[in-house]
This record gives sequence, structure tokens and C-alpha cells, in this order.
Amino acid sequence: MPDPSAPCHEGCATLVDVVVRRAAERPDQPAFVFHGEEGEPTAWTYRELVGRAAGVARALAAAAAEGDASAELRGARAVLAYPPGLDFLAGFLGCLAAGVLPVPSAPPKPRRGSSRLDALAADCAPRFALTTRGCLANWQLELQAPAVRGLRWLPTDALSEDSAAELPALGLAADDVAFLQYTSGSTSQPRGVMVTHGNLLANLELIRHGFALSPAAPGAPPLSGVFWLPPYHDMGLIGGMLTPLYVGGTSHLLAPAAFLRRPLEWLRLLGATRSAISGAPNFGYQLCVEKTSDYDRGQVDLSHWRLAFCGAEPIDAATLQRFAEAFADSGFSPRSFYPCYGLAEATLLVTGGEGPAAPRVRRVRKSALARHRFEEAAAEGDDDAVAMVGCGKPLGDQEVRIVDPETRASCGPGEIGEIWIRGRSVAVGYWNDPAGSAEWFAATARDGETGFLRTGDLGTLHAGELFVTGRLKDMVIVRGRNLYPHDIERAVQQAHPALDRGAAFGVVEQGVEQLVAVHELRREHRRDDLEPVFRAARQAIVEEFEVDPASLVLLRPGNLPRTSSGKVQRSRCRAMYLAGELEVVGRWVNPLLARGGAALSGEAAATGHGPSAAAAADLEGLTAEQRAAQFRGWLHAWLAERLTLEADAFDAATPFAQLGVDSLTAVELIQAVEVHWGVQASPEAAWSCTTPQEMAEYLAEQWQGAPSGAAGARPAIDGVGA
Repeated sequence: MPDPSAPCHEGCATLVDVVVRRAAERPDQPAFVFHGEEGEPTAWTYRELVGRAAGVARALAAAAAEGDASAELRGARAVLAYPPGLDFLAGFLGCLAAGVLPVPSAPPKPRRGSSRLDALAADCAPRFALTTRGCLANWQLELQAPAVRGLRWLPTDALSEDSAAELPALGLAADDVAFLQYTSGSTSQPRGVMVTHGNLLANLELIRHGFALSPAAPGAPPLSGVFWLPPYHDMGLIGGMLTPLYVGGTSHLLAPAAFLRRPLEWLRLLGATRSAISGAPNFGYQLCVEKTSDYDRGQVDLSHWRLAFCGAEPIDAATLQRFAEAFADSGFSPRSFYPCYGLAEATLLVTGGEGPAAPRVRRVRKSALARHRFEEAAAEGDDDAVAMVGCGKPLGDQEVRIVDPETRASCGPGEIGEIWIRGRSVAVGYWNDPAGSAEWFAATARDGETGFLRTGDLGTLHAGELFVTGRLKDMVIVRGRNLYPHDIERAVQQAHPALDRGAAFGVVEQGVEQLVAVHELRREHRRDDLEPVFRAARQAIVEEFEVDPASLVLLRPGNLPRTSSGKVQRSRCRAMYLAGELEVVGRWVNPLLARGGAALSGEAAATGHGPSAAAAADLEGLTAEQRAAQFRGWLHAWLAERLTLEADAFDAATPFAQLGVDSLTAVELIQAVEVHWGVQASPEAAWSCTTPQEMAEYLAEQWQGAPSGAAGARPAIDGVGA
């Protein structure tokens, strides 16, 4: 029987060693199961996982030998640009075993370049890129930068499987860098966090203790979890994929787009697999409430969900409460919540509870927060009060210190300062950025103690528990993604000749952070029609960042808050915006905010009832062109209702981005097509359509191969009916 107090990696130097041990202990147990939207789930046992990873390690060695044989394979970088599925895991572990540094990345979309992938490749100079045959067939690499086109692309799903193969033993040490985790930040200045093997194992052990997970016992049924966050997100990779490996469990995976289309699928899978562990950023819980009906909630069983972690973005107390109330009859207990705090620079987890517990919420005075004080409000109905969720206590050897960012002196009780961290999970720095590494990973406090990680986040320790109150660095977090203001400001300023310098920042609307951009209007354009200006700015933001802004504001020239040296004061601009003190000459407000943000129209929100037989019948006997016309008319009506637009405000050639169709709205549109017409469209293919006309033609082609009235039926999940 394993000692529950002993680290799961005792005697192991790397995660590869842990996985090899698991494969020896429980070779035929499923390690990962991917639940696609079509067909049967795909499962890999621990034995198969090791065999496939060994195949990737051999392929990397062979590819290196074919190229520059004198170049050292160990320490080379490999971009991992996989679609949702299990192939990423073989690629990641195969790289670790070969001594190659895996670099998880979002794959490019069809018919589009990826500025993010271009910047990443330029920064870390990878030698290889791992993906699948299907992706290589669909992508247009000629649209990518030369640094991406010139990589040695290896489709690892084409490798032969050898379940008896063994992983190479390279003698890697805890101090060796294991992989690069690029933070979801600026495309112009990407930062790859260098995570060592020791960092990774130390943080996985912190997670095990925080989650109160026992190591797998011989012959005992494995602990299971369900996860949908992508592997290039630190919470998705380490929390959703590597933690189950570490303790010998089974991880059930969903594609992120499958969750966005139907959040209910996440919850259905939790119930069907009787899984105990899962989690999401705050917006995930919010979508589950907004996109499900009472009928839907009655179809899921959440009584086995023991720990529901929440992190990666500000946690809203009202969202957690609404989720707990909405799914109480489904068996969910608010004591299952696990609010936590972490960041890629600390590998992942920093603070959390000792097992799940009801969220600890404190009502604090907003006026005190503005003075960098954390003071509890006296009365429940106090208009000056705001509810804040505690993120737990420092775990393991992690030391958390609250520091005045100007003086670097430790803050006293009730004071808010920058969160500094020190411990074995803190990574060694940023790749190819010694100056940034010295500034952020080797901070020295006023008392002379050094070796701290500066997080750029603001907070306080109240009764030993961390409360995160804001950010020191200028960053906007939308749906768990970090957006850097200067990237947004650049895109908006270049969108139209009338736009000058500006400030982008986040504001909380309806319980979630939303994006606002404030820009000066150039003097020679102050009498122009502003509608095309707003339209161009919105389109630029949606196209590049896949986020629809909440508001766009135009100011007279010279009215943007600046320092004496001319630097834009984003925090002051945000404060003036909230106080209504900006001298506005034009304002655009997203009409969706008046409808509850992500709320769907009645038909689009319907789930579980299959396609409309009448709609499918309308397409029978029509030519492809006539079917496209039917789809075009329906798309126009859906977009007008969903986006609260006048019918004559756009036509079939209007770009989706100009209409504000961001990544989330695009997924909702795909779901609505499936519900109404019974046509299943993959998000990847649909995202390559840039206008309603292109989408209509694509749907007409898809319909031709679909049986009438059956194309939209959803497959059952492990015995749970669709």
C-alpha cells in the first residue's frame, strides 16, 4: 500500500520516470480517454501511452540524424501544435524522454496565419514542430512566417505503434529545463517560462496535497477527472493532464470547442464517468448557468464531483453561488469548490485549500481597496461593499509575501501590495530574456532576502488566506486569456485613419471582465461620421484577439490621460471612464451587454432536442445553390437577433469580425446550426469562413452528405442518452 504522506515521485527525477512507473504498476488501465463529438471515445492505456511516446522520441532522434547530425538533440525545442485529442500527450512525453523541450502552442486555424505562433517560433527558434496528418493537410503553412514554414514538421499520428517499446534513459536531472510554457500574453513580446523537471514534480506534489489526492493503490479503481481546457493553457496541461498521470488516475478529455458549444457536455461527462475532479476558470461556471435550462440540469448527476477547482482569472463570488444554486438538484455541493491562485511562472498552483471546502467570501469596502487597504464591510446592505473570494493558503514550501511594489518593504496586516512568491515550484526564468528573468524571478526585498518571483498581481493575506484584489501590470483577462493592452491599442490605432493613441483596459460588467478601448480622434477627422470608425476598430479587435469589446470610446485630441513624459496612463484612464469623467466625443456600447452578455436566443440555447424536421425537409430536393440561399437567409436572421442588429445593417458579404462575432459567438452559431438544421460543422472548418456567404456555401456542402433529420443527433456518452 503506497504511503499517502510520501511524494508520488519518490525515487523519480522526471515526470517520464513517474509515467514509466505507472505503466509498470497498471499497464492496462486507461490513462487518457478523449471524448470526441463523433464516434466512440478513444482511450490509451498507460502501456500504450509509453509506447506512443517512445515512438515520438525515436522519430525525433531519426529526424535529427537526417538533418544536421552535429547539432545536439538534447535541449532543442519542438512546437506542439495539435488539435484536441490524445496525440499531444504522446508528443509531450516523447519530447521529454528525448531531452527535447516541448513548446505547447495553439494550432493555427485553416486559411489564416497565426501571429502568436509566428512570434513564439521567432523567440525560441524551435527545430521541430509536431502535429497530426489531418492538421498538415488543412493548414496553409505558406500563410505562416518563415520561422514557422521552415520547421521540420512531424505528423506523429503516422508513427507505428509499439506497446512494448521503452523510453530512452537520458539521465536527466531535476535542474534541467523540461518544457517552455508561453504565457498567453503579448504577441509582440512573447515570454516562454522555463519549467524544470524539479519545478514540475514539486508543483504536481503541491497539487496532490492541495486536492487531497491519495496515490493510486494496487488493484484499486483509479481516480478520474474530466477536463476541457487546452494543453497550451497551464491549467489545462498541468492540472488536467499531468496531475492524473502523477497519481495514477484516468483523465477524460473534451475539446474546448465542445464545451463552448454545449457546456452541458462537460457536466454530462462528469456524471457518466462518476469523476471526482474537474475545474475551470470563472467564465466556465458562468457559461454552465447561462447555457443550460432546468430540463438540462435535471439530466446530469454531479453527486460524485468532489473537487471543482476555479482559478486562472478573477473569481466572482456571485458566479459560484449561482452555479451551486442552479445545480443543487443535480447533486452538486458548494463544499466541492476549490478556489485557488497560480500562474505559469510558478509552474501552476501557489495557494489553495487542504481539500475542497465552501468558498470563503469576505465583503470588503471598495473605498478602502482604492486606498490599498483590505477592510471588511460592516453591514450586508452596504453599497460600499464588494464580495471577494479567498484563494486559500500557501501550499507546501511556497512562501507568499505581500510587498509594497515601490519600497519593496513587506506590507502589514490589512495592507494590499504585490504578491511575491518563493519556493521549489517557481520556474527559473524566461527563455532568451535574461533582463526580464532578473527583474521578475530574482527580486530582492527591502530586508535583503532575495530569490522571489514578482507576480504583478495585487492582494493581501487575511487570516493567512490570499485574497487577490487586482493587477499591478497592465493586463486584461477575458475568459482566462491574458490580453496585453499595447497589442490592442496598436491594432485599434491601425484600424482606421481617424484613430490616434489610446488606452485599453478591463472593467467588470455583469460579473465578468470585459474589454474597453479608449482612443483619441485625430483632429482632421473630428467632423467625420464615426460609425465606420467604430466598425473598423471593433473588427480589428475581433479579428486579431477573438474577443468582442464591451465599449469603444473616442476622445478629443489631447484628452487621453498621460504622464508629463507623454506615457499613456491606463489606470487613470480606466478610473476616469468608470467615474464618467472622460470628455467623450463618441461612444459605442456593445448591444449584447443589455441582453446579459453571453445569453443565447431561445432557439440557439435549446439543447438535447435534435434538429428541426421541418427545417431539414425545406432542403430536400434543392440544388446546392438553393440550399446555400436557405442557409444564407437563416444566418442573416440569426445574426440579427443574436447581435441585436437591424436587418438592413449588414449583408451576406459583411465580415463576421465586423459584426463582432468572436470565438465564443462563432461556437454558439455552430451549435445553433446543428440544433435547427441538423448539420454538424467542425469549429475549425467553420472558423475559416469569414462571411455569412462563405458559411452558407460551406453548410450547403456539409448538408449534402448528411442523412435528413439525423445529422445533428448527438452521440451517447458512456451510456448517458443524448
